[in-house]
Amino acid sequence: MYYVLNMFKLDKLETIKRALSGSFFLTKETNMAKQAKGTKFFKEGTQNQQILENFWGNGKSFTTEDLTNNLDIMSPGARLTELRDAGFDVRVVESNSHDSVGRPEATYKIMQRRAFA
Repeated sequence: MYYVLNMFKLDKLETIKRALSGSFFLTKETNMAKQAKGTKFFKEGTQNQQILENFWGNGKSFTTEDLTNNLDIMSPGARLTELRDAGFDVRVVESNSHDSVGRPEATYKIMQRRAFA
């Protein structure tokens, strides 16, 4: 009998704990898990999500070399095309590197507002 009552108390405490930790009672000051940027469109940890996490809507510009060196993305052009196909406004920004011979390196920026949903 004692064992059954003790189990009931533990179950009741566990239920109360779950109810209090539910999203209804959480405020911004409590330990709410922050959702990574871009996970609404791509799975977390994918290369496209990493690009969105680092460069989407924050005004930072980047080159394909930056993506290769900093995020270990070996085919950055393909990832940028996939982002464009998903509706993101990936723009080529004017670069002032006319002092070198040959084609200037393209600098990209991802705008906050998507081109289409």
